[in-house]
Parts: sequence; structure tokens; C-alpha cells
Amino acid sequence: MPSRQRAIINFLDEVSACRMHGFRLSLKGDVLAEGYWAPFTPQEPHRLYSVSKSVTSLAIGILAGQGRIRLDDPICVYFPDLVDADTPVMLREVTIRHMLRMSTCFDRAMYSIDMDDWTRPFFRGVPTHPAGTLFHYDTSASQVMCALVEKLSGQDILSFMEENLFRPIGMYGPKKWLKDKAGTSQGGTGLLMTLKDFSLLADFCMSDGRGLIPADYLKSATSLQIMTQERTAPEEKHGYGYQFWMMRKGFAMYGMGGQMAMCLPEQQLSLCTTADTILSSVGVQPLYDAFFRHLDGIEALEDNPADKAELAARLCDLRCPALTPAFSCKDTLRIDLVDSALPFTALTIRPDEVLFHLPGGDFSLPYGQGAWADGIFPTTTERCITSGGWMTPSRFCLHCEVKDNFINALEMAVGFDGNRASVRLSSSLWELVSGWSGLSWGYACS
Repeated sequence: MPSRQRAIINFLDEVSACRMHGFRLSLKGDVLAEGYWAPFTPQEPHRLYSVSKSVTSLAIGILAGQGRIRLDDPICVYFPDLVDADTPVMLREVTIRHMLRMSTCFDRAMYSIDMDDWTRPFFRGVPTHPAGTLFHYDTSASQVMCALVEKLSGQDILSFMEENLFRPIGMYGPKKWLKDKAGTSQGGTGLLMTLKDFSLLADFCMSDGRGLIPADYLKSATSLQIMTQERTAPEEKHGYGYQFWMMRKGFAMYGMGGQMAMCLPEQQLSLCTTADTILSSVGVQPLYDAFFRHLDGIEALEDNPADKAELAARLCDLRCPALTPAFSCKDTLRIDLVDSALPFTALTIRPDEVLFHLPGGDFSLPYGQGAWADGIFPTTTERCITSGGWMTPSRFCLHCEVKDNFINALEMAVGFDGNRASVRLSSSLWELVSGWSGLSWGYACS
């Protein structure tokens, strides 16, 4: 059998192909291993996306424990200003419990990210089926529950959770919770916190609530409440609790792109990860598989001094893989696009930066060759890291990762045939900027 340290090394080997940012492995409250892929650091709060849903559920549990709500109350009762005589009966029947279980009367989220108010659309939707019958992932339900927390508490949800849960369990790191333009926190997607605090929260969710959340609510939230066999992702077929996913064993908090807390309560084992797998064709399943293959049952393994030294060295040397060019080019090359479907009309490739020529001006994106360069993503204030270079004499590639309020990536490939060039963008930037995906072509000149 491998040692504990070898099991963790094997886990790291398996997830090395994923775009990892950090991980923290905890057993019975003790940290077995923690690491960050440079340039990501322990101090920076990280966008956790749909982990926000689980935290919103915990806030609902606190309100329930305070006697301020009941799970079987219809949600419309709490928002009389958003319902009227035309509100459909099937919507009036939706309870807080239905919303926690993702079994509302809608088959999709009612809002879109370009809307100013993300709460109101839930009460304007046309029901597709009776509540409580089927699971449908509905982020607007999480948004409305967050609005309920803020309405009843008179605080934004982050302040409410800092006071009632985060600080009491020792979560003192920097945090942020993004809001919609109407001023309501994004209950299904907006939370940022450090990996350490995320890990402390995961361990709390395997407890009896420590007098902060009713034990029966926390147990129900992290247990099977509704079946999800219709989901296409393998690990999502094991069911859903109250804004928590069930796994083949235990439960998970799961945010887009690999923001994960995988929890095995019987072992008091948790693995928390931050990553950016959004552009991966296989998503987060490799993280689940590596966790169960190497870390499930780690409490039964022995320590090994030699492996401990190797693991320590490995953790100090984690690096996000940068694009390493195969060819060096010191020339400057401009590509003017023809009928561009992309946001820019031209781009200029230089040895250390790419200039995007947009209608609003020129924007520089510095890149490193075999390394990362810091920059600001065009037309935004979001910090990013970028690497790139010439993979062949006729192919230039760029990889960029945004790392502030959003965890999104851009991959660009430029291929040349004589003076003609095609530019292909693949990105997960839809929440930050629109249009940065697709294919255009144009003419190149030096």
C-alpha cells in the first residue's frame, strides 16, 4: 500500500493535466497537504461560482434555526411586492424546500447575466411543470433565496454569514460577494474566498452545526433529497440535497471550473480545490475520479519520511503550465480582419505582447514565452496572466487566464498561409465580456 504522502503525490500526478490553482486536504480538521500552482497564492480570494449556492443554503438554515422562516412556506409569501393576481398557481405553490432541492416549477434559470435585477424574473416566469416533481438546476432559485436572506436580515448575505457563521468558525480571510446591478448579492454564483476558509467551511459542513446551524438542517442539506439520474455528468447522477451535490460517497460543494469541496463525513475527510477547467471537454470529472482513486481511505495509510520530503518539495514547485513556444520570432505582424465576427478589427503580434485593435481603442495583452506575464484583460479592469508564442513558423498561440472577480480563460490560435491568416478564439469570458469566441480571417503584413 502507498504511504499517505505517496497517495497525495499520485493524486497530484493525476490532476496535473487539469488547470489547477490550489488544493487543501483535511482529515479530522488537520491539514494533510496544501498547495498552490504559481502564480496563484494562498492570500487571494478565489471566485467559487456555484459553491455560493451551498453557502446560501447554510444562510437559509440559520434563518430556519432562528424561527424566521419555515422550509415549507411558499416563497411568494415573502415577496408580496413581486406577485399579483396573475401569478400562476404553480408558482405560488413553490416552497423554500422546493427551491433548496432545485425542484421548482421551472426547467431553467429565469434570469440572464445581462439583466440588472436577477431576483424579479423568477416571479415573472411561466411554469413548465409542478414544483416538487423533478430536479432542474435553477440558479434563479438560489438568487431568490439569497434575496430572502438579505430581506429578512437587513444585511447583505456576506455580512450576515460573517457574523453568524464565518467568523465563529475561524474563517478570517478576505472575502467578496458580487452583486447584480440592482444591489442584491449573486446568491448562486458570486462568492469569493480563500482556499483556507473554503476548507474550514467544508469541515464545518461535516459537523453537527456546532450550535450555529440546526444539526437536522445541516444533515438534511448534505443528504439525498432528490434524484438526478437525468444529469449527463457521471458524478452528478447521485442526487442532490439542499444546494449540495451528492457523490458516489459523501457530498460536494461544486462550482463551475473546478471550485470543489469533496466531503466524506464518515472519515471526516475533505478535499477543496480551485481550478479553471471550464474549457476542458471532460469538465471536473477527473477531479472526482482522482479524489476517490487516491485519497478515499487515506486515514488508513501510514506516513513515510522519504515520501514526506518528496511531497514537500513537490508542493513548493507547483506551477500553472505556461505555453512554451517552439520557435522564436522578433518580427511584428499585423492582421487586418475581413468582416470580423470578433470584437476587434485587427490584431498586432509582437515578441512580448498582442495588441487588439477595437473600435474603442487599442488594448495590449502582454505574454510570456514559457512563463506568465501579468496584464489587464482588454476593455476590463480584471487582472490576468498570459503566455504564448510561435508553436510553428506559421502558427501563433496564446493562453490567458483572468484571475480577479472571474475565473475565465481565453485561448487564441492564429494560423498563416502566405499573407492570409485565420484567428480562432475559444473562451469562457461570456460573463465578463461578450463576443470573444469564434473564427475570423484577414490579411497579414509585417
